Amino acid sequence: MKFITEDDLRILFRREPFTSYDLQGGTRLTPGARQFLVDKKISFSDDPMSVKRKPFKLEEKKEEVKAQEANMPSAPSGMLELKTKTLQAQFLEVGLVLMERDVLLAQQVFDLERKLSDVGKESAGEDNTIKVCTGFHKDNINESFSDCFDITGFHAQSEKGKEIVMLHRLRCCVRELSAEAGDNRFNPVINRLSQLICLEYGGKACQRKQ
Repeated sequence: MKFITEDDLRILFRREPFTSYDLQGGTRLTPGARQFLVDKKISFSDDPMSVKRKPFKLEEKKEEVKAQEANMPSAPSGMLELKTKTLQAQFLEVGLVLMERDVLLAQQVFDLERKLSDVGKESAGEDNTIKVCTGFHKDNINESFSDCFDITGFHAQSEKGKEIVMLHRLRCCVRELSAEAGDNRFNPVINRLSQLICLEYGGKACQRKQ
């Protein structure tokens, strides 16, 4: 005995709404599926008042849905590169703002922008953005870590609050891009931003959660 579930019916209804449903031989509705049909006011075959329609085979319909999904256009292959370029522009914008507040910090943000442009390139030279601290070093800078500490309104209102929030925003954007890329190529930039945030808040020892 094969049971037709609510999920089976929802898939069919999204692709082709129907007003009646006929069960094939050897199949039964689960309670959830039955309630779905009742809620949608869809007549079904074991209802004596149902209006018969040409039955369809559920398995064939599932295969059709899979085929349609497989043919859906995928994201352009160069989309990651385009988003990286947009992120580089954000780093440049932040660097320009910081030029009026902290020239040394601005220079480090510009360095990270260049680091982004080298991501994925075999010809990239020595990474000068890596700085050793009690939490990060050359052996783990490529690993993925959570934020050293949560950025809240408390940090935003501190003496270097604007700098901290701008760096945190950049870190969030790089982390989103890293998740889309599905690899660790952006982790050094994320971890370096974490170091800068910690330094701006006045941290002398790494506050990264173990």
